[in-house]
Amino acid sequence: MAYKSSGSSSHPPKPAPSRDALSPPELRWNKDGQPVAADFDDPYFSASHGLEETRHVFLQNNGIPERWNTHQGPFHIVETGFGTGLNFLATWQAFKQFNAKHPSTKHPSTKHPSTKHPSTKQPPTKQNSLWLHFTSIEKYPLSKEQLSRALSIWPELSDLAKTLVKRYPPITPGFHTLSWPEEKVTLTLIFADIKDAAKQLSAPVHAWYLDGFAPYKNPDMWADELFTDIRRVSRESHYRGVTSTFATYTVAGVARRGMRGAGFNVERRIGFGKKYEMQAGHYMAFSGPEINPLNYQTPWSSEAPTLKPAAKILIAGAGLAGCTTARALAERGYQIHVFDPDGIANGASGNVQGGLYVKLAAGDSATHTDFYRQAYLHAVERVAEILTDDSKGKSWDDCGVLQISWSEKETQRQQNFMARQQPPESLIYPTTVEQNQAASGNALSNSSLYFPKAGWVAPADFCHALLDHPNITFYTQAIERFEADNDGVTAIVNKTNLHADGLIIATAFKAKELLGEQVHLPTKRIRGQMSYLDPSNLPNAQSVLCARSYLAPALNGRLCLGATYNLNDDNTELRDSDHQTNIDHLEEFGPEWATAAEAVKVIGGRVSFRCTTPDYLPLIGPVVDSKLFVERFKQITRNAKQIPSTTMPWLPRVWLNIGHGSRGLASSPLCAEILAAQISGDAPPVSNIVKDALSPSRFIIRALIRSKLPEELQELVEKT
Repeated sequence: MAYKSSGSSSHPPKPAPSRDALSPPELRWNKDGQPVAADFDDPYFSASHGLEETRHVFLQNNGIPERWNTHQGPFHIVETGFGTGLNFLATWQAFKQFNAKHPSTKHPSTKHPSTKHPSTKQPPTKQNSLWLHFTSIEKYPLSKEQLSRALSIWPELSDLAKTLVKRYPPITPGFHTLSWPEEKVTLTLIFADIKDAAKQLSAPVHAWYLDGFAPYKNPDMWADELFTDIRRVSRESHYRGVTSTFATYTVAGVARRGMRGAGFNVERRIGFGKKYEMQAGHYMAFSGPEINPLNYQTPWSSEAPTLKPAAKILIAGAGLAGCTTARALAERGYQIHVFDPDGIANGASGNVQGGLYVKLAAGDSATHTDFYRQAYLHAVERVAEILTDDSKGKSWDDCGVLQISWSEKETQRQQNFMARQQPPESLIYPTTVEQNQAASGNALSNSSLYFPKAGWVAPADFCHALLDHPNITFYTQAIERFEADNDGVTAIVNKTNLHADGLIIATAFKAKELLGEQVHLPTKRIRGQMSYLDPSNLPNAQSVLCARSYLAPALNGRLCLGATYNLNDDNTELRDSDHQTNIDHLEEFGPEWATAAEAVKVIGGRVSFRCTTPDYLPLIGPVVDSKLFVERFKQITRNAKQIPSTTMPWLPRVWLNIGHGSRGLASSPLCAEILAAQISGDAPPVSNIVKDALSPSRFIIRALIRSKLPEELQELVEKT
């Protein structure tokens, strides 16, 4: 809370500190050990008792926790100004206390996911579906060290504070989502200016914590744009039972006028301590022009129908996309049935080892960079959570990744990236040839970019662990076809009708087979061949090395090297020529590897096929009937600004999670959370911009606007 006055040894050495693109604020510490923001000359919380003030102002005056008694599903709180995190921790503590009085009844977990016939009936999991989602916007995020020191004054919050500090993200712009499924708590931190961040909110907000430094000291925060966005995502009870409330410590007129303009009644209420008054209220029916409930200004950005907690959902595909999605939904109480005739992680997700990192380019669009940076950070946390320390070195290892500047072009790319992005050292930093020795264990030819939290993962182990949940059942069978309407989905499995509330297709390029001509999917299939090498006569790699191919540290007597990249190649057989291509890339790692390559021994390999999209972003979200879409919106081919006010022809109760290409380890966990949020009606863990950029309908929209429809859909336009 920002209180307002009245008104590892294997890692290479880090370079000298530099000012990041987003830097922590300058703090002073008063005689009581409390932080004071130097820029605003304001303390972060009350000198009398900041924790009690938080409970009074924000919890009590938003009706928390009383409102949780009757609420089901996600409960979304948005805070303006994360500060030290005191408001969040106080709310989390209250949530824990509430759940202790209202325990969930859960079935015991099994060691491994079961393989049963689809007709087997599983007893539903009886549990309270209440989930706390706390979103906080902060322009001046504290460093991890500052956060830890500031929260040390509250002993009763020490356990929660340590948990928060441990997971606190690197200070990089954009969305950072931390989740504690066992606690049913999600924290989304948005490091950005409030004017930009508020525009990226989409899910309805149940309670507003209007915090931030005093209006007369920080007028930019309390601008008209903020209240416009508050109005946009606030609701009355008739909308899914959502009633938006707000509370704020300040009685300033700008806050009162702004909230009234946003459609709230505003009451002066008893303040805390020396502050005699505060303001609070709830959203009322707004008499002016209504704003589209979940933003946006185009029908295709509107919200698809959601599913109630404990609904039965089928998932086609048990690769990384399917398994991460299954786990994200199971943790929210949904009953998940996963189908894959090839077993768990036997497609593109079946490599023995995969490198967990992303290749960020300076020339990428902001959306592209934001997504993959956030996805990578989330994946690192998720892998460590699911696989745990017990399996470290066996199923995963955060041994670091060195992206080697193996060519002049790559060197220039890395330099441009660092100059433009200025990432914090906890995310990535440049290293010299000498520094690489400490990380790799052997001499490398060139400088590198080093990812200290990255490493490798055994995808199959990760997928099996993800499916180890009492709400998930796995079947070694295929969903052959399906029919969907507003009442549910009927899937054909082994000539048997299987009914469910929803269907998620996570079968990569095979999704076209299930969806047929009804849905336009411009995916492409890319062959990749891995080579397994005998490590006996090769250097000992201590970190993942990445040039044109990547190489992970030896595991179970073999080194994994690859993979090739062959477009329009459907050959499933191992080829000696592709093994040689991988071996030729060893010289890019350094002289020791170049010499050893002459005597390298191939002991096996694997062929799989990546599913990619034209813009190299995944396809995540509800599915649109392409032909119906063209029929309804064909007039925009003549005028892109003349968008008909009609509804989107969503394919009922069907969602998609495909197109991860070679980045599935990094992108799948976050995409699973995005999809789970869409299905449950929760706040998405990404911005509106990123969510729309991942939408499966984006290509048909672009094609229609540009009058470049595929032949079968162009006929619909020509008929008019």
